[in-house]
Amino acid sequence: MKNFSNNLILLLTISIIGPSHAGIYDDWPDESICTWLELKPKHEGYLAENKKRDLNCFERDDFNARIEPDEVEYSASESNGY
Repeated sequence: MKNFSNNLILLLTISIIGPSHAGIYDDWPDESICTWLELKPKHEGYLAENKKRDLNCFERDDFNARIEPDEVEYSASESNGY
C-alpha cells in the first residue's frame, strides 16, 4: 500500500509539473522582441520568436536597426547571452 501511495504522489507531481513548460520569450511583449531585434538582428532566439508570433519586425515603419542584418555575424556563445 505504501508503494502505491508513493507512485500515486509521483504520478500526480509529474502530471502537474510537466505541462507547465513555457518558452523563454513567451512572456515578453511584442515590442520587446522587435526592440531586441534592432540591437541584434541575427540573434536566433529573437528571430524565431519574431517568426513564431508573425511580427514582421523588419518590415515595420518604426523599425530602426543599429546595424544591417547582413553586416554582423554572431557566434553561438554570443547568441545565448550568457
